[in-house]
Amino acid sequence: MIIRDFNKAAIITHDGEVSYRQLMGNILSYADMMPKAEQFSLAEGEKMKTLILSENRSEWIYAFFAVWHNEAIAVPVDATSTVHDVAYIMNDCRPQCIFTSREKEQLARDAMREAGVEMTVIVFEDNVPEPRDVAEGQEFRFENTSGKVEPCLIIYTSGTTGSPKGVMLSYENLEANIHGVADEVPIFNGNRRTLILLPLHHVLPLMGTAIAPITRGCGVAICPSLSGPDIMDTLKRGEIAIMVGVPRLWQTLYTGIMKKIEASAVTRALFNMCKKAQNRRLSRFVFQAVHKKMGGHLDYCVCGGAALDREIGEGLKTLGLEVLEGYGMTEMAPIIAFTRPGDYIPGCAGLPLPSVECKIVNGELLAKGKNLMMGYYNRPEETAEVIDSDGFLHTGDLAEVDEKGRVYLTGRSKEIIVLSNGKNVQPSEIEYKLEKYDSQVKEAAVVQDGDMLRAIIVPQEEWLGTMTDADAEARLKREVLEPYNLTVANYKKLMNVSIYRGELPRTKLEKLQRYKLKELLEKTPAPAQKVEEAPTSVENVSGTLATLKAYIEKEKKTEVTAESHIETDLGFDSLDRVSLQDFIEERFSISINADDMASYKNIGEIADAIDAKKKAPAHITQAADAPLKLPTSAFTHPLISKSFTGFCRLHNSLKVKGKENIPVNGPVIVAPNHQSFLDGPLTMAGMNWGDISNYYFYATEEHVQGSLRRWFAARHNIILMERRNLKNSIQKMAEVLRMGKNLVIFPEGRRTNTGALGDFKKTFAILSQDLNVPILPVCIRGAYDALPRERTMPSTAHIEIEYLPVVQPSEAATPEALAELVKQRINDVLGS
Repeated sequence: MIIRDFNKAAIITHDGEVSYRQLMGNILSYADMMPKAEQFSLAEGEKMKTLILSENRSEWIYAFFAVWHNEAIAVPVDATSTVHDVAYIMNDCRPQCIFTSREKEQLARDAMREAGVEMTVIVFEDNVPEPRDVAEGQEFRFENTSGKVEPCLIIYTSGTTGSPKGVMLSYENLEANIHGVADEVPIFNGNRRTLILLPLHHVLPLMGTAIAPITRGCGVAICPSLSGPDIMDTLKRGEIAIMVGVPRLWQTLYTGIMKKIEASAVTRALFNMCKKAQNRRLSRFVFQAVHKKMGGHLDYCVCGGAALDREIGEGLKTLGLEVLEGYGMTEMAPIIAFTRPGDYIPGCAGLPLPSVECKIVNGELLAKGKNLMMGYYNRPEETAEVIDSDGFLHTGDLAEVDEKGRVYLTGRSKEIIVLSNGKNVQPSEIEYKLEKYDSQVKEAAVVQDGDMLRAIIVPQEEWLGTMTDADAEARLKREVLEPYNLTVANYKKLMNVSIYRGELPRTKLEKLQRYKLKELLEKTPAPAQKVEEAPTSVENVSGTLATLKAYIEKEKKTEVTAESHIETDLGFDSLDRVSLQDFIEERFSISINADDMASYKNIGEIADAIDAKKKAPAHITQAADAPLKLPTSAFTHPLISKSFTGFCRLHNSLKVKGKENIPVNGPVIVAPNHQSFLDGPLTMAGMNWGDISNYYFYATEEHVQGSLRRWFAARHNIILMERRNLKNSIQKMAEVLRMGKNLVIFPEGRRTNTGALGDFKKTFAILSQDLNVPILPVCIRGAYDALPRERTMPSTAHIEIEYLPVVQPSEAATPEALAELVKQRINDVLGS
């Protein structure tokens, strides 16, 4: 690594930037923290091995290159692994040192105890690197200095035997990949920053989003999570040019974009036009808003880990995004083939890496090149099973090659399951664990079910008794799948189970005939659904549970009950959990960790947890760090308001009561019930002409769609609720109140469906108590009769508006209690 511009940003995080000068200094500091090889009784020629067990962060990168600087072997470990998984790796490679984060420290120490190994533990938070002076133009070479091929990296991957194997990679293996995608095909260069999104323990993101861009002087930006807002923010802040993802990620991104495109006939027509034209420049012009939201600098969308669905690949291309699809294996460090810029063909893995030779033997793809692994750590026999005497790796994948040499994968000859997130799953490993539940399970098989895993279980006859299939499946979910899922990494979790009354298909040597499992599953009749003794529709439940049910039923398109488990019943994967987490934060202003969701027994427990946490964080009403852009009040604002009041007095014999309760001076929070679309201007019926401009309204984005409505809102004191940035919306309302102005919020959030008062959300109460602002309850009667949801023009039904005595924030102990008090005051008048 030779860096010419030491002041250039090497790493960008949500906390700031790290220059290449600082990066090099931090690498040297971390290298000094490591023990020396001579402290250990290593065999002649043996190199020290160091584990890295941590979530993605800048310290992960410092530690990784520090290991190389000390000419040791880096062993990255999945931060979501169980204690048993980490202990297995420790026991297999016997490392001398481990870098870890505070969050993963206990996992590391528990694994050390289980493996019976001692090593130096370096916790990032306890070892902050000291600033180091790095000379301008100083060379940092991370390469083989011994003159012989030696491993510098061990990546553990599942193999055909079911137990993970350590793939030994050398500097030469890695450099062959980098040379291919940076020099021979110039994808990585100093002008293209790369997004770090996927976990770095996997060879694809390690090579493609860390080693290649950093050593080639491109720089990286670390995304703090897989959530949509974090990704979009990092793309913009980091001016990202290269984004590497797995199919599931691109599917989520594409689906979100297409929802907005399909919502309008105009955008649908433009999309179809670009699909026919196949002109990238035209597509980028038409969908420039999409590119701008993604930062405006994105050159390449790289997909690896598994094949990208043809529709998604074609759709991303139609949007003007340059898609590069790669195919590889950890054993090839990892690239075997990849599509070249401008030559993307959906369903095609592209041309081989320039230094890789491919051939087809009996339908199977074989590959060899400078990037072929040194072998499996301490497993020469298994190495010989996959690398033949001619030096070709038997990939286990069936493929075809076209006249130009492009590779097309047609299937897999191995038993290993490859999920769309790129994870490899060895079914025999899971089957072995399931059959340990021998009171319930006689034998088990694991199959791929879309993006998830399903278990086919033959129950023990004594346990099964007279149960129906539906009863047996329900009990197996609770007694077997749920306890099993708590012990494994997310990608190994089982999302559903099928009962099979018979014997699984096996050879005479008792080997499972996996190719028959899909057919067996299709022939097994689906059991009649058991009727749960729980609410089955939104109308039969209320509050938080109803909101969760409605959201999940819309997203998963399946019925949800309070007893539904998010994994075994609803099939949630990691991205589904992140989406649910985002929804909970937006809807309830609280946070539930996405990784903790599976620990709740059912949706009902998640709802209970939300209710228990419904205490607003005080920081949401603090002043914003940057100036906030508030809507203005045009001269037409009071004119329109008073004109509407006059119309209602004539058309609906509008009557206004309680004007004496309206505070003379602000600030005050006006809290009316919500009966109809008329309620906003009706709330202003009792206000003086000169005071109307001092009242701001809070409205959802859904109610102010279209450029004309947004223009009107921006000039008539309407603050929009930004679902993707709820905190920003709340800070705007808080700023209005700090200015001494008044705020109108409808606590129900939406118009009533029946005329009855709905549940009150607590946002207005949080603002009241945090800022010590009184609340003016307003009771609206008759507006529902005049303009219910199904009508477009108001009838002449009589309408009354009554301003009630103000409620002080000190009249209740919590925001929940305050919201309930205001609701009761309005309900008392509404029902009188």
